Amino acid sequence: MRVKSIRFQILAIVLVCYLAPTLLLGQYMGVVFFTDLREKTEAALSSGAEHARTMTLQNVERAITLTKDATYDGELTSACAAYNASSLSDTGFLRAARSYVERKYSRERLFTFAACFPLSNPSLLVYSRSSGYEQALTYQQGVHARVAALGETLDTRCLFIQAGDAVYLVRNLYNLRLEREGMLVLGVNRTAMLEPLDELARAWDAQIDVRLGESGAADIDFEALPLGLSDVEKTDDITYTMLARDRDYLFGARMRVSKERVYGEMRAFRSMMTGLFLLLVPVMALIVWYVNRRIVRPITMLSDASRRIEAGELGVTVPMHGGDELGDLGRAFSNMSTRIANLIDKTYKEEIALRDARIQAMQSRINPHFINNALESINWQARIEGSETISAMVESLSVLLNASMARGNRRMVPLSEEAEVVRAYFYFIRLRFGDRLTVEASFDEQAMDAVVPLMTIQPLLENAVEHGIAPAGGGEILVYCRRQGEGLLIEVANGGKPLDQSDRMRIDAALSGDSQGGHHLGLSNIASRLRLIYGGRARIGVAQDARGRTVARLLLPLGQEAAQEKPEEK
Repeated sequence: MRVKSIRFQILAIVLVCYLAPTLLLGQYMGVVFFTDLREKTEAALSSGAEHARTMTLQNVERAITLTKDATYDGELTSACAAYNASSLSDTGFLRAARSYVERKYSRERLFTFAACFPLSNPSLLVYSRSSGYEQALTYQQGVHARVAALGETLDTRCLFIQAGDAVYLVRNLYNLRLEREGMLVLGVNRTAMLEPLDELARAWDAQIDVRLGESGAADIDFEALPLGLSDVEKTDDITYTMLARDRDYLFGARMRVSKERVYGEMRAFRSMMTGLFLLLVPVMALIVWYVNRRIVRPITMLSDASRRIEAGELGVTVPMHGGDELGDLGRAFSNMSTRIANLIDKTYKEEIALRDARIQAMQSRINPHFINNALESINWQARIEGSETISAMVESLSVLLNASMARGNRRMVPLSEEAEVVRAYFYFIRLRFGDRLTVEASFDEQAMDAVVPLMTIQPLLENAVEHGIAPAGGGEILVYCRRQGEGLLIEVANGGKPLDQSDRMRIDAALSGDSQGGHHLGLSNIASRLRLIYGGRARIGVAQDARGRTVARLLLPLGQEAAQEKPEEK
């Protein structure tokens, strides 16, 4: 069943316009957008963690490489061996060892200080004076004995140890025969070494636990934790665990990020979208109310008023006075309804008056037969008295009167009758202009039975006389009628006053139906009649030929003429 109520249709449109985008957008947000956003967020977190892990391990590897250089260079190991063999004094050892550690480690950002001691005298600690006196002093007071003891069990590996907040990297110094000659101790600059992890923690507002060898979060068993990203449902954090094992170190890191930090923007966006959809509910209700008040109700009023007018109740008005298009429509409708009522009332009264006038006209109308009979009597009297000129004038006038009065109410006549009208008109204008006017009429005998509209050629002749011959004081008028293809061509040429621009404009206006203040009424009348009779099949135009004559041309269709009207029954 088709719903015709515009109110229901608009309500349905508003609901569809709200629900369809809401459902589609909600489906997209829930299934595609947020899932994709969550995956990209977690991928960004994992990518950042892996990058931080890689950069941190590069720092660790570099620190270990620098400790190995002390063995491979041999300079520091040789100084310890010479001191152990008593071939180098304390002063000599201090000078040789300090020169090496100053040159090798004092400008290295990964270390806070560098120190070494010979195996035979662990208390003879040599450290870099340029940057690490306080750190070396702290080490000597709290960690040195522990490091010396660890050297007994530490082979060629490196070892990270922690004492309080300080981290140290220690290594035994072996000669080429793998004999231990001393130990190298490097104070680790934790900030520089773990800088990538610290930057990651700051970027995600995360907490990071790090284990480096036996130092750091020793209570966390990193090897037992699942590596990578893990979302523990019962906690409020997301954990990312990193682990790297090497002969010289065990690196483990666990980053804990609050779910609110990771998914906070997604949750805020979801809440915003939900609030926006809920906010649209009163907005849609307001739109429905506005459309009903400003559009549906006025249209309903117009529809009801139209049905009342259709039922015959004239003069119905609608109370619509707004300043918008519907208000204008309501006022126009009311004005139109009032004017229709006034016009119908006026037309009814005029029809009564016209009927009375027709009755009076019929009562006072002179019978056309009486006029013809009177002209015939005058004609016979002129012939009896020998006045041939008057007789010819009467005969020509009779022809023109018969044609102009449309005897028998005919509208279409044979071309032969139009030829008689042309000859009669020529007779009178020759009397008017005398020798100053030359006329010629040529009618194709094969076209004389063609049916044409009554009084088609005479207005063209009159137009030629009034606008061409009379202003020039004389000239020539030529009339040609002949078949052309499936049509009848009628040409009226005059050699009087040539056309100028103003004449051209008035003629164009007349042919289009506008006589412009009474000029060329004959042309305007003929053009209108041809459009009514033939539609667009007839052609009429006015132009100048090669000799400068003004030529009016009519091309009427043959074989498709409008039917000749029957005489009106009396």
